[in-house]
Amino acid sequence: MDFSHFTETKTDEEQNKPDEQMVFHYNRAERLKHAPKIVQDYYSGDFKAYKGGLFKSLVNTRGNRLLFVTIVFAFGIILFMNYFGPQKSAGSLSGTEAKLSAFSYEESVYASLKIEAAAKKKKPDFEDGVPVTATFYAHDKEGLVIQEEKITGKYEGNELFLRTTFTDYDILTVSAVCSMREDSASLECEIEKR
Repeated sequence: MDFSHFTETKTDEEQNKPDEQMVFHYNRAERLKHAPKIVQDYYSGDFKAYKGGLFKSLVNTRGNRLLFVTIVFAFGIILFMNYFGPQKSAGSLSGTEAKLSAFSYEESVYASLKIEAAAKKKKPDFEDGVPVTATFYAHDKEGLVIQEEKITGKYEGNELFLRTTFTDYDILTVSAVCSMREDSASLECEIEKR
């Protein structure tokens, strides 16, 4: 683009002043005189780099120590909850414990629902036999139900196993909705590879 036909416009003050040449002087010593100590040390060669390890840098200052302790504490809580917290694969069903487990072997997935024996105080409640219904669902990696199987049994206060088999079409989890009397429980577990 050609700017030769444009003229420079100046205010009245600027037109009355003579054209001055702008002069720029750079003096490093003058600039460094007002710089922070760490910058002065760096330019003079007296700067010593921090040679601490990872742990030393994590606990070097009070703020770092507090952050480090907080991270360790949060990590400990997460580990504790994973190992000792509530599990999705276990639950209570009419006062008895129920646990869902599943494993894959060759081309099949075997799912099992175990209902524990009732406590001695509650055993008379189940002597006549109580119908138990469990609907097993096989889920793929997106959580979609691939297969469904409904199993019924009779619980008489002793250990009861309800089992089923699925053809393995990339099944990752198995869930079961169990019901006994008016109580129901929803359990879920990941498949163990064998």
